Amino acid sequence: MNDFVDEARSRVAHLLRMANTTDARIRARIIEYADTTPEPPVMSRAGIVTTGCPRCLRTAWRQHDAEGPVWVCASCGHVEGVIVKCPHCAVAMTPPPMGAPDRWQCPTCPRVAATGESPQAIEEREQQRLAALAALNEAIALRVAE
Repeated sequence: MNDFVDEARSRVAHLLRMANTTDARIRARIIEYADTTPEPPVMSRAGIVTTGCPRCLRTAWRQHDAEGPVWVCASCGHVEGVIVKCPHCAVAMTPPPMGAPDRWQCPTCPRVAATGESPQAIEEREQQRLAALAALNEAIALRVAE
């Protein structure tokens, strides 16, 4: 089967094919699910990133508009900007440009983060970066001393 034929298939057909079942009850539940939930957004480099909608508690997908990344609720349509704060500086980090990997940067320090990453993970990455720089400086100093 070529890609065009696969693209022409409906979402229901894809879900039924993935389920790979002949059980009529399961197939009916899959069809009901596909009919009552909106289509997911186009897959980006980071995949499909979701969170809970603060208003209706359903699924919100991360999208990217001219202002930067936003959460868009699939059910109620609520739109909310994505904000990642630097745990060290307590300022909003600069979002990645459209189409770039999910890498937020602090405008005042060298810390970086991914959407939804915990402050502890951001700090651990910074400690690893500083340790790598110290090891590199030590190696350079040894080469100069030779």
